Amino acid sequence: MEFKKPNRYGRQRPTQTGSHPNDPTLTHPRATPRPAPSLSTTPVQSPHLVRPIVETKPNKPSLKSAVVSYTQQSLHDRKTLVILAVVILFLITAGAFIVQHNMTSNADDTSVSKEAVDSLEYQTILPEGKSITDLGGWKRVSPAKSDPVYAYIDEIGAVSINVSEQPLPQSFVGNTDDQVAELAKKFSATNKISAGDIKVYAGTSSKGPQSIIFTKNSLLILIKSQEKIDDAAWIKYIKSLS
Repeated sequence: MEFKKPNRYGRQRPTQTGSHPNDPTLTHPRATPRPAPSLSTTPVQSPHLVRPIVETKPNKPSLKSAVVSYTQQSLHDRKTLVILAVVILFLITAGAFIVQHNMTSNADDTSVSKEAVDSLEYQTILPEGKSITDLGGWKRVSPAKSDPVYAYIDEIGAVSINVSEQPLPQSFVGNTDDQVAELAKKFSATNKISAGDIKVYAGTSSKGPQSIIFTKNSLLILIKSQEKIDDAAWIKYIKSLS
């Protein structure tokens, strides 16, 4: 028996139908390559990205909205005018009431001052040789709720004078001269006249009337004249008071 060495080339290669190894007409052609992915610059939108805000133009108000707005504004203005009118009416009424009250009070004081009396609750002094009846009686010149001050009307020569007398205020006691001097300053009575032991303060206005202030017999006395009177005449009249 004869053993033959196997031929490593015993197997036949597949028959090629092409004339060149790279011939595309090979029996087993290569697999067709997949096309390369297209490079695109379009970004892929992520679901988590914030969408851009698109501004929208506001809608123009309708005619109905404009009418409603105008009506509401008109009602508001009317309410304001009504409230303002009520406040003004209240102020006018209150002012009229205050004026009427003051007029009533003044009328009461005037009615009191017109009442003449012949005697007072405190001691008074009069010009020598005259009674209060001759002078027309005492008339109150102070308000009803204040300390009583009474006055009479007389004449020095042909000039009318008004003489008011009141008890010396308690604040004047113990320091009378200084207190009278301070009171005289308020009446611009800075001219000093001596009527015996009495210190008299006289003041003259630019139009002529004078104010005379002094104390006598524990009374505070104020005299007003319609015209200027000589100092000698004043001294004579003051000395005659008793």
